[in-house]
Amino acid sequence: MIIEKITMFHVQLPMKFNFKTAKGSLNLRDTIIIKVESPNGLSGFGEVVAFTTPFYTSETFADSWKILEETYLPEILQKEFSHPFEIHEFFRNPLPMALAGLENALLDLYFKERNKNLIAGLFQEKLADKIPRGAVLGQMSDEQTIKEIDQLINSGVKRIKLKISPQIGTDLIKKLVKRYPQITFALDANRSFQLTDWPVIKELDELGLACIEEPFDIKDLPELKLLTENFLTPICFDESVQDLESLKILTELPFQTMLNVKIGRLGGLYQTQKAIEFCRQHQIGFWIGSMVESGISKILHVQLAALSGNAMAGDLSDSKHYFDIDLIQPEIAFPNGWMTVPTGIGIGLSVNETLLKGYTVNKLIMTYFR
Repeated sequence: MIIEKITMFHVQLPMKFNFKTAKGSLNLRDTIIIKVESPNGLSGFGEVVAFTTPFYTSETFADSWKILEETYLPEILQKEFSHPFEIHEFFRNPLPMALAGLENALLDLYFKERNKNLIAGLFQEKLADKIPRGAVLGQMSDEQTIKEIDQLINSGVKRIKLKISPQIGTDLIKKLVKRYPQITFALDANRSFQLTDWPVIKELDELGLACIEEPFDIKDLPELKLLTENFLTPICFDESVQDLESLKILTELPFQTMLNVKIGRLGGLYQTQKAIEFCRQHQIGFWIGSMVESGISKILHVQLAALSGNAMAGDLSDSKHYFDIDLIQPEIAFPNGWMTVPTGIGIGLSVNETLLKGYTVNKLIMTYFR
């Protein structure tokens, strides 16, 4: 595999609303799109999903751009390799989101050259024809939350994840569970609770939730084991699990665990594939999240959600939910709560390069001709 040109785009996508979690808010999505080109005229695209501030993980947009410009991209241009996964041998202690974006672009190109779909080809598994939509609601007023849930129900959604924090309390959650018995609810605290808040989390255990995601920091593991011996609701892990070693810790816990799978956080599809295989082997429920990302990255998550064994609908919404316009065509859409899974070559659909250039505020081009 030979790469003769790489373009890195700094893209700014205006969001349709302010998305608020326990750790921060977002109304403009800065993201990095990587385009790799081979001598045969084909190209592949990937997205680096790091945020501008370290509210999710420590890796930021600036960190990703710097290491790509100074280390990863020059290295790739000077090597020949047979498979994109070989880049994991080139770099030690990599930044996961930067590496994932580059790996995704190389995989897109690799499977285009072989006229195969990326995810189906990688997992050697037939994808489901359709997947259900799962929705995520950020923190907002009680009235607005109810209004949003009503709209989601009308669009066919049956699984909704609510962002929570210690300031919200349990009254609203109880009210929503009672008001909408037809909806499967999950909660996401983004590690905002302390172990001293355990009585609040225990109170939520009575509501029949699909899961409670990241209530605490995983470093509190010994005490968490003592508290959760009789806990029934699955506890889902997201930002606490950034590699396979931290995933293995989940097998030591005395309660049911789940994993929110995100390609960028795990460091690419090489690690993602291993994580899903581990979950399947150890009866850890896995399902697919997203990073308020463009369709270039999200479409891979759509296809991961079409693999067998997903524990519930993913955090996957229409492109129009967050952005007026996306960078892919056709855009991601869940009419009546279901999406037909694209299985075209590479990432499965096309990147709208005109729109990509239109939303680009800075770019870097590197070339290497042998």
